[in-house]
Order: sequence, then structure tokens, then C-alpha cells
Amino acid sequence: MARSPHLDKQAARSLVPVEQGSGGCRWSVGHEGRDLTLTFACKGCAQKGPVASPRCLQQALEALASEQGVDTIVMAGHLETQIQAGGMAVLDKLAILANDLNHLSLRQPPAGSRDCARCGAHPSQIFAGLRTKLLSDPPEFPSAIKSALAGVHQASGAPFGAACSRCLADTSGDLAFVAESFEGLARFIMKQGFQIVV
Repeated sequence: MARSPHLDKQAARSLVPVEQGSGGCRWSVGHEGRDLTLTFACKGCAQKGPVASPRCLQQALEALASEQGVDTIVMAGHLETQIQAGGMAVLDKLAILANDLNHLSLRQPPAGSRDCARCGAHPSQIFAGLRTKLLSDPPEFPSAIKSALAGVHQASGAPFGAACSRCLADTSGDLAFVAESFEGLARFIMKQGFQIVV
């Protein structure tokens, strides 16, 4: 999305309020100069911001997943907190992985599959659950991947037919992709952490 450097002062701080998320966090998107800023209305909220609160992190990631090109997050409470550059890079990568999980949850089993609704390895159940875990509790995400992979391997022991076997193999491959993506994200976070200068 191209941004015009010729914004007048009124347009430079134009904010569009949006009610978002199950927690009811109010947020808005607008331009501050050339930067696209996602601002959360935190005044009166009992949470302490995206780093200290899993609920706030989840709301920030949900908002980032639905907005494109955000440069800065502002937590506007009694004190204003900004997340820029390095912090935004980490949150962006988390949001991208959340979008990948959402995409994987939309995959339909191949034609000829039976009892998909009862299958514990159905893509919509596995990947939607992993997305929820990623957004609500990122440190527990690797355990959730291992549990999902164990469930797929258990279901692979007694598939109902060739279509189910193909679906289970695809799901297993998708889980390997997700695990690799999360490992890359963890390496990126460590690299970012060691670059911080106080």
C-alpha cells in the first residue's frame, strides 16, 4: 500500500475506530506522517500491554493479522507505549504464521474421505486450534504442534481408505511446515534479542 508523503496535519492523524476481538479491545488505524499506526485505546483497561499480558498480545496479533502494512503499534493508556522496528518485526512474523494457520485450516479433505467430522485429524480442527494457541500462548505452541502431530500419526494407524491416507499425509506435511516456520520465528526472535542495545 503506497503512502503519500503529502498528508495535511488533519489527515496525518486520521483514525478509523474499529471494535475488534473477543476481548473487546478498541483499536484504530491511521497515518502519523508516513507511518501506518495501529492504536489501541487502553485507558481504563486492567491489562499491562502486549508484552506483559497474553490477552493483549492476542488482541494485537489479531489486529495485525487483519491489517496490512502497519509500521507502529501504540498502546494509548494513561502512558503511551509504542512498539516499533524490532518489536514490530517479531509481531509481524507471528501474525504471518497466524494467517498461514488460518489458510491451512480452510483445506478440505479430498473427495472420497469418510467420517471427516469425527476425525481428530481434520485440518479445520487442527490448524484452527493451533492458531488459537499461537495467539493466546506462544510459548506453548511447540507442545501444541507435537500433540497435533501425535494425533495425526495415531489416526494414520487406522485410516478409512486411500482418501483418508492422502489427507493425513497432507496434514502431516502441513504440520512439518508449521513447525519449521515456528523454529525460524524462534531463531529470528533470538537474533533480535541479541541485537538490542540499552
